[in-house]
Amino acid sequence: MLAGDVLACTCAAVPARQRLDSADAAFIGRVLETRPAPAGEGGRELVYVFAVDSVVKGELGERVEVVGPVGGAACGFELQRDEASGILLRRDTAREVWLGGLCGQIAVGELIAAAEETEEPIVNWGGIVVGTAILALGALLVARRLRARGSKTRG
Repeated sequence: MLAGDVLACTCAAVPARQRLDSADAAFIGRVLETRPAPAGEGGRELVYVFAVDSVVKGELGERVEVVGPVGGAACGFELQRDEASGILLRRDTAREVWLGGLCGQIAVGELIAAAEETEEPIVNWGGIVVGTAILALGALLVARRLRARGSKTRG
């Protein structure tokens, strides 16, 4: 077998939250059927028809059609019919279709956990320092004014 004869899909190891953030839409659903995609650019593609159980990100209906490559070696979905899976989607605005595949599959629990993660609050240390300095300066000016008034009333 020659090196050119072997195809393999390699997905980047990216944290689930980052994958969800970069997706255009995400849902938990089950593949109902597949059919050949209309002839287009590139290699062979399938249309995967999903029943949407829960939308995690974006606006999707009860069913969604997703275009993806044929087979896992070409980065196509590797799904069992009627088995729930997390799916991350990209929108192809030129063709007006949702795109997905093996690298957009995610375990249901992992997708839910990523959706529930809260962003760490960002501490604005510059604002805190400047605000504290302004308050200290204001307190100093008030104290000086009160001392000045006190010395005028005594004298």
